[in-house]
Amino acid sequence: MRRGVERTLRRTDAERHVVVVVATLAFYAAAAVGLVVALSIGGVNLGVLIGSLGLATVALGFALQDIVSNFTAGIVLLLEHPFTEGDHIAIPDAEGEVEEIRVRATRLRAANGELVIVPNKLLFTQVLTNGSAAMRRRVEVPLEVPYGQDAARAREVLLATAAEIEGVGDDPAPRLLTDDLGQDGRRLRLVFWVDTRRHDATQVRSELLDRLAGGVGLS
Repeated sequence: MRRGVERTLRRTDAERHVVVVVATLAFYAAAAVGLVVALSIGGVNLGVLIGSLGLATVALGFALQDIVSNFTAGIVLLLEHPFTEGDHIAIPDAEGEVEEIRVRATRLRAANGELVIVPNKLLFTQVLTNGSAAMRRRVEVPLEVPYGQDAARAREVLLATAAEIEGVGDDPAPRLLTDDLGQDGRRLRLVFWVDTRRHDATQVRSELLDRLAGGVGLS
């Protein structure tokens, strides 16, 4: 049943998360119907069976509440679609790129290559940040320019250097803001945007720092 539903939906324009939800629900529905039919054919009185299993069902429900919670959260996440495979997400206890969204848990690939399996209940109840949801990501670079250096010239060089780095967006253009006046120099904040669909924001920031370190006094 599940494979048949998946094959059918893949011929349409349905998104992957919709295919997963519908196929999973079809699987459990078919299993439930098959169980009821099998018990009926075997001569089992379902009313008596349900009544006798009432207390056992309650106890089992408490024992399996985490599994049920994760299953329910997984269905809601797949329906609401707050993230998809390939997105970079973070919660207080885990961070990484989404490899696979399952009904019970979601598989993440951490920056160091480790596989992180996160129960869906955590993704549903904790604050979740999706760094890939926006097409652009704002990057900030703290800098310090000594007081003896020409501030106007330093500003011009910093902005011009940032504009030359591949991946630094020009709409909006990079901005240089004064954060504070330190003991040895002005503390600045260089702000720019990176199109995350085409460039790695972390790599762009690293290349900019390497370029600036050779031409402008930084602290």
